[in-house]
Amino acid sequence: MKCSDIIRLLNDLAPEETACSWDNPGLLIGRSDANVSKILIALEITDEVVNTAVSLRADMIVTHHPMIFHPVSKISSETGTGRRILQLVRHDIACYAMHTNYDMAPQGMGVLAADRIGLIEQRFLTELYAFTDSREKEYHGGLGRIGMLKKPMRLRELAARTDREFRNEGMRVFAPEDGLDQMVQQVAIVPGSGGDCVGAALEAGADVLITGDISHHVGRDAVSDGLMILDPGHYSLEFPFAEAVSRYLDGLVSADAEIITAPYQPPFITLASGAYEKEKAEAEEAGENP
Repeated sequence: MKCSDIIRLLNDLAPEETACSWDNPGLLIGRSDANVSKILIALEITDEVVNTAVSLRADMIVTHHPMIFHPVSKISSETGTGRRILQLVRHDIACYAMHTNYDMAPQGMGVLAADRIGLIEQRFLTELYAFTDSREKEYHGGLGRIGMLKKPMRLRELAARTDREFRNEGMRVFAPEDGLDQMVQQVAIVPGSGGDCVGAALEAGADVLITGDISHHVGRDAVSDGLMILDPGHYSLEFPFAEAVSRYLDGLVSADAEIITAPYQPPFITLASGAYEKEKAEAEEAGENP
């Protein structure tokens, strides 16, 4: 199967032309006419992902985050990005990204996240476009989702569900002093960085917004305006991309190419609350300087 055939299938799911103007989706490294028999799906390109692709002899990597996002002035072994590009080129591994076009796809990132926490009566938080796929079927797409929980629950219960469904280990909660015990039912969710969607969530009447990368001031202002926020983190909310795109492609190319999903591997370590105090006490007990 040709790389261009895989790209055509991915464009049926999330057309490149629907990406934001500032984005950089598409074939970023490699040959569109290359033969592809093994595909690795990952959220983003890391050293571990590149090494896995090389060891598995993959022909193509499909990611959500573009490996090349800003203009590159040089490609050398002196930078992490340069080393990864050189390694991919050396092993003839194509790299394809589907970023904001997948965020806004009708069966894209927002739907994955909303389904995971069980939202019903879903609609796009912000409807942005309509497109026709290669089979002449028309779709509407937009950013994020808003819907209803099947029954109201306390914010702390929704936080626990979000933690569980996205394999997270804690989150930041922007809420009033008694917010964790407030009942919520209408929920907006924007995987990735959704600080710009606070206004849309408020306008849509959401009780709570689930998203990542919320800044201090955005969170404080949202609570003041009547919107609570759960921030489980950027990576956790978007990792379902890898599993979903693997399922999608496997159903279409299983006879021609093997699909492999990169493992869940957050780019950070979560320290339990009080970890510093515990380490300090242990160091003092051992007679060491904390």
